[in-house]
Amino acid sequence: MNGTPKPNHMAATPGNAPQARLVVVDGEHLHVLGRFFQAMLLNFLKVPGKVKVIERSNLTVAFEPTGHPESSLTLTFAHGRVILEAGIRPKTDINIKGEPAVLMKLSRLPAGPAAVRFLMTNEGKDLITRVRSGELKIKGIFKHPLGMMNFSRIMAPNIH
Repeated sequence: MNGTPKPNHMAATPGNAPQARLVVVDGEHLHVLGRFFQAMLLNFLKVPGKVKVIERSNLTVAFEPTGHPESSLTLTFAHGRVILEAGIRPKTDINIKGEPAVLMKLSRLPAGPAAVRFLMTNEGKDLITRVRSGELKIKGIFKHPLGMMNFSRIMAPNIH
């Protein structure tokens, strides 16, 4: 979608092991949010349904924690792999900005009809309030709706 680079370490078809599908770039500079995503992605890469979605994804998502620019990170889904890197890459498809705790709460948002039920809970209503107030901003949804749907399926806890 955005001319995702194809470095040599991505050229071969990745192995089945989650560690083979997750590439961490500049891991020593990952802060708490990056480590959270690293652990979460390693678990997701053990789930066959999520791996199928990742294999057909070509998307770059940036997370910008408000007030904590050193914790920013980028996830790139391409060639059946996930690249996690510290900082924000230029030309991301989707950019999500908010407090670190809110960004972590987003990982509990289910996909499909379960999302509607979740949004009726206190935690879901809190997320809606934060989007309306501008505390949580998600840019790129309308330019990349299919990518956002795939990303939601990858991150949703109810997709197996």
